[in-house]
Amino acid sequence: MIKIKVLDKPKLKEPVLICGLPGSGYVAKIAVDFLVSELKATPLATIYSYHFPPHVLIRADGSAELSKHEVSYVLGQNRDLLLYTGDSQPVNPEAEYELSNKVLDLAEELGVKRVFTLAAYITGQFVKTPRVFGTATNPELLKTLIQSGASVMSEGTITGMNGLMIGLAALRGMDGACLLGETSGYVMDPKASYAVLSLLKRVLGLDLDLTPLEERAKQGEVLRSILESMRKSASEAQPEKKDLGYIS
Repeated sequence: MIKIKVLDKPKLKEPVLICGLPGSGYVAKIAVDFLVSELKATPLATIYSYHFPPHVLIRADGSAELSKHEVSYVLGQNRDLLLYTGDSQPVNPEAEYELSNKVLDLAEELGVKRVFTLAAYITGQFVKTPRVFGTATNPELLKTLIQSGASVMSEGTITGMNGLMIGLAALRGMDGACLLGETSGYVMDPKASYAVLSLLKRVLGLDLDLTPLEERAKQGEVLRSILESMRKSASEAQPEKKDLGYIS
C-alpha cells in the first residue's frame, strides 16, 4: 500500500523534479535536504508505504514518526522546482517500481518534463576533490551535463530509486539525468553532496548559496582523515602474504 497525502496543488511554471533518496554516503539525501532548507521549500505531499522499513524514527525533539517520503516545491524566476526525498528507500524492487511510478504520476500532473536524480559514485577511496559523474536519457541533456563539468558515466548501473526514476521518466517522454558524486562509501559525505549541487546549480542556473554546505563538508574532513589513517594503519599491520607457488 502507498498512501500519498497531497497538501497543496500549486500551478507551477516549467517545473523540474529533483530527487535524492538515501543511499551510500547519503550524498543524494544531504543534497536535497539542503535544497529544501536553503530554498525554503513549501510542502506539497507526504508519502507513506507498507514497503518502507518497519520502524518509527525518533526525531530531534523526541517525537516518534513513521518513515515517510516528502515532495515540496520552490517557486523560481525562470522555472519552478519539485524536490523529492525521504527517510529510506523501499525494501524490495517491486515497491521501488510502484513508488517511482506514483511519484512520476504526481510530477506529470504538475507539468514536469525533466527529472534529475542525485546519487553516489562509490570508489572505496577518500579524495580531496570529488568528481561528479553524469548520465542522461537524452543526448542533448547529457551534452549539457558535460559542458557544465560532469564526467561521463560510461558503464555500470545506478541501483535503487535514484536510478530507476530517470528510466521510468523516459518511458513517459520526460528527459531524465542523474548526477553522481564521487565518494568512498564509508561515511556520510557532504563534500560529495556539495560537488553535486555545485554542478546542478550550473545546469539549472539556480540562485543558491552553497556556503553552509561547504562549511559542513570542511567539518567532515576531520572524520575522513581519521578513518583514512585507521585504514592505512590496518593495511600496514597485515602480514605480507608469501607466494606459495600455486593457486588454491
